[in-house]
Amino acid sequence: MKTKIIILITLVLVIVKYKSNAQETAPVQQASEAAIHPPIGSFEADYSYSPFKINNKDVSIQQVNGKLTVPLYNTLKDGRYDFFLAGIGYNGLLLSGTGNQFGSSNFHSVSMSLTLQKSFSPKYALITSFTPMLSSDLKDISGEDLTYSGAVLLKIRKSAKFSYSLGAAYSKQFFGTVLLPVVGVDWNISDKLTLSAMLPVSEKLTYQLSRKSFIGINGDFGIGGGTYRLSQKMNSDYFQARQVKTSLFYEYHLAGNFSVNLNAGYNFGQQLDLYAKDQKVNWVPFNNLDKLKPLEQLKKNGLAVQTGINYNF
Repeated sequence: MKTKIIILITLVLVIVKYKSNAQETAPVQQASEAAIHPPIGSFEADYSYSPFKINNKDVSIQQVNGKLTVPLYNTLKDGRYDFFLAGIGYNGLLLSGTGNQFGSSNFHSVSMSLTLQKSFSPKYALITSFTPMLSSDLKDISGEDLTYSGAVLLKIRKSAKFSYSLGAAYSKQFFGTVLLPVVGVDWNISDKLTLSAMLPVSEKLTYQLSRKSFIGINGDFGIGGGTYRLSQKMNSDYFQARQVKTSLFYEYHLAGNFSVNLNAGYNFGQQLDLYAKDQKVNWVPFNNLDKLKPLEQLKKNGLAVQTGINYNF
């Protein structure tokens, strides 16, 4: 049940975590009132491929993701870093080898995100994020395609090398609603080794090989295609894709703030489900999400590879 919960808030928490990390790069002590702004705007794109076999038949999940985040407001004063960000994201998911088992083989989502950080002091900051999303097979588009998520976290900076965040995430999805507590950690263990985590969503351990090269281990406990509404022709049922992955990654900074990355790992939990639109459970995890009964289901673990680019500005 935990896996089902996690995937629904991953997008919001990834946005919040990435932007809250920007506070770590900003100097805490300023020699003057000059604004020294770390690059918090970004463009990210990646492609992932997950092949597996079902009854000797080749099946695969391909995903294309892109996200542009732009700072609308960005200021640093007396060690307090405030910003307001707007972003737009796209996720495309393509199934191969499943036929019409899940009502379609192409799914899409488009999201807009707003993220605000307000610092009360160099030690404390409040971070809020809101993300509405249109998610469907795009064969017809209506208000039924919309979902939304939000998160609120208090970030506490204990030292120049360690900070943590406490908060909650809320998500309204096709199956119902989710309210989940979250804990974030950012820890510079040494000059070359760092740990970042947003539990129960993800963990990342990074080691710096050189000025431009990094390797590490990723634990993604709910990444994947998410949930998508099907067309009225399919009774407006909804499709859900879930993946729980551990992987090794390599990142290389080509020039300036531009980097490329390679990622290879294993999906320990990989599942595709089709649900009737009336299958709903509210206030997860206080109510049991396992009550949902799928119309169709496919479970199979397997390898996963991913490549991506990132540019910060």
